[in-house]
Amino acid sequence: MRILLAILSCLAILCSPALAYPVKFANEGDVPEELKDTIVDRLPEEPDAESELHARRQARRATKIVTGVLNAYGYFDPVITRAVDGEGAAAEPYLNIDPGPQFVIAELRIRYQGDFEPLPDIQESTRNTLGLQPGQPAVAAEVIDQERQIGAKLREAGYPYASVTSRDVIGDKDAKTISVRYNVQSGPRVVLGQFIYPDGLRTKDKYLQKINPMETGQIFDPSDMALYNSRLAETRMFDSSLAKLADEPSGVTEDGAQIRDVRMLIDERDRYTLTLGAGYDTSEGFGVDAELLRRNLIGMGDLLIGQARVAEREFGLDLVWRRPNELGYGKGVTYFASAFDERTDAFDQQTAKIGAGVEVIKGPQFQYGYGADARYIRQTGATVRRDFQTVSLNGSASIDKSDSVLDPRKGWRASGRLKPTYARSGGAPDIVYGRAVLEGRYYQPFSKEGRIVAAGRARLGTLIGANVSAVPGEDRFFAGGGGSVRGYGFQAIGPFDADDVPQGGASLAELSVEGRYRINGTFGAVAFIDAGNVSDETYPTFGNLRVGAGVGVRYMTPAGPIRLDIATPLNPSDRDEVVQVYISIGQAF
Repeated sequence: MRILLAILSCLAILCSPALAYPVKFANEGDVPEELKDTIVDRLPEEPDAESELHARRQARRATKIVTGVLNAYGYFDPVITRAVDGEGAAAEPYLNIDPGPQFVIAELRIRYQGDFEPLPDIQESTRNTLGLQPGQPAVAAEVIDQERQIGAKLREAGYPYASVTSRDVIGDKDAKTISVRYNVQSGPRVVLGQFIYPDGLRTKDKYLQKINPMETGQIFDPSDMALYNSRLAETRMFDSSLAKLADEPSGVTEDGAQIRDVRMLIDERDRYTLTLGAGYDTSEGFGVDAELLRRNLIGMGDLLIGQARVAEREFGLDLVWRRPNELGYGKGVTYFASAFDERTDAFDQQTAKIGAGVEVIKGPQFQYGYGADARYIRQTGATVRRDFQTVSLNGSASIDKSDSVLDPRKGWRASGRLKPTYARSGGAPDIVYGRAVLEGRYYQPFSKEGRIVAAGRARLGTLIGANVSAVPGEDRFFAGGGGSVRGYGFQAIGPFDADDVPQGGASLAELSVEGRYRINGTFGAVAFIDAGNVSDETYPTFGNLRVGAGVGVRYMTPAGPIRLDIATPLNPSDRDEVVQVYISIGQAF
């Protein structure tokens, strides 16, 4: 007997709201437990029956729903009888359910229609890779899912316009089987032609081709096209960008495949972006930052970034030229130079630096880099001035498994940096030393919406190969302040000399725990405890930790949260203030 299965209707029933219903299973028959649960969940909520007639109506409605659920799971010949238990207002409907045997797949066929037909080997591989095979249960959702699999397989084989136009389903009630035939239009197989770029682009074709995973002459691959579009978006050079096949073919290959060019639809972003920022904390005072970004200086997707900072303790300029994908996709080169004048409790220092590095991005979650720099440092202490000339190598790596760059609520991050340095200073002996820092962060939500989050951070650092006093001040370790141990002033944790001047240390240990509560879409609140220690020991120690605690407010913006933290030291020294206030952009960690 020919049966056209209403598979889509069955799926609609499965997706209906799950509600309670006053229907009893008087005879459950062979209904599997998981199917019984599904039937109960899909029955709609109704009030108690007011009469026997009302109860019969409820039973009829329930029968239609139960039949649809059974059909969707391959039970196409169920026997469901309705009955009413009780009289008058006490009447209750119930069903006797015998699902019968579950139908199985007898045959799956693909019939190609239209002017084009895939190559024989592609037809065979498409049929063999279907997830549903003869002998398996005839579950409606899986029967329909084969359409997605057929289309995906053909597109992967170079048929970008492939689609399943319809399906024919034949049921055999006696054999308890169904046979399915999918009617498919494959469309032409496509070979890529030329890549057509818009006229007047500042971005050079050479750069766009460098990040292109496709080549002229290759068989169309949807994953390559998607990858190229993703890479175009990652450049952040464009307001919009899209690579797509041309609407009409430009030729035909010897084996009959169509040649189609790839057209680029690109709208470039403005060349300049100016960003301003400011911050404040009790010990460091006010600071203002400005950043001017210039896109496509030489048309190779490059970024020239100038950053200026003016603050009570420092001022200076930092210039960075980033040339992403310079050495191939995901391998960029960075050139940088800076000049800063910094005045701290530990020392006054003027620094000029120049260097270059390579950044390797292996994906959104992992990257590493290496490079070199040279510095000239003039450091003035209370009684002595020293000039340093240094040459450093550096290597770094980071893993980001968190869910957000600006405001993470789940996951973790880890990073490490190693910097060996050769330094000379006037008449003092030349020295070679290494500086290493490891940091880990963890974020754990405690509510389904992510409104309550516990965040933790640990940072460890060590300086090996030279005495701390022989090392430039900026390579020593200091702790305290808004990005370190809140509750303490900048550089307020660590060794001091007899005149109460911070000396810095050879090792660092910092720990932080923060509870974050999102009040609404605009405001959040935090409570935190930070602890840290700077020591003359070569490796980090956890004795004599300075501990601070406090609360804060977050104001959410598209550029990240603006934070205000108020903290107090829990085990202060005589030099520590009772309260420290910090205002900045971004979460503390």
